Amino acid sequence: MISIPFELSYEDNNPLDMVEELATTKGWSCVRSEEAVLTITLPGQKSTFELSMEWQEEFSALLIACSIPLEISEANYEIAVQALEKINQNLWLGHFDLSYKGKYPTFRHTLMLRVIPAGVAVDIIADIFEIATAECNRFYTTFRLAHEGDMRLHDDLNAAIFETIGEA
Repeated sequence: MISIPFELSYEDNNPLDMVEELATTKGWSCVRSEEAVLTITLPGQKSTFELSMEWQEEFSALLIACSIPLEISEANYEIAVQALEKINQNLWLGHFDLSYKGKYPTFRHTLMLRVIPAGVAVDIIADIFEIATAECNRFYTTFRLAHEGDMRLHDDLNAAIFETIGEA
C-alpha cells in the first residue's frame, strides 16, 4: 500500500500540488504540463504505466487515467472491445476503455473532492493509484494478447477475473 508518512501542505484547491509532492517523495517521474494536468510514470509488476490526472476546479473533480503501453491495432480492435466489456463487468471501481484515438487500454476513475480535507484527499488519491496499477497489472496479459491478436486472451481473461471463495 502507498502510505503517506508526512503531512502535505497545500494552500489552494488544486490537489495536483499535493500529488506532485507525493510523486517527488516516492521518486516517481512526473511532468506538470499545465496547472491542471499532471502525468506520473508509475512502475508496475508487468510494465511501466503512465498515470495522467486532470483537475477540473469547477466540479472539484480529479480525473485519473492509467494507460497500458500496448497499442491495439484496428485489426484487433473487436477482440479488445469484447475483453473490455467483460473486464468492466467485473470491476468494482473505475473502468477500462481504449484511449488516445481508440488505441491504448486505459483504466479511468474520477474523484469528487469538494468537501474532502487535503490530508484525506491525498490518501484517497494514493489508494486510487494503487488500485489503478493493480488493475493494469491484473489485465496486462489480456491486453497484450489483444495487442497481438491472440484468441487465447479469453482463457487469460477468465483466469484474471476468476474469484476464489474460502481457504485451501
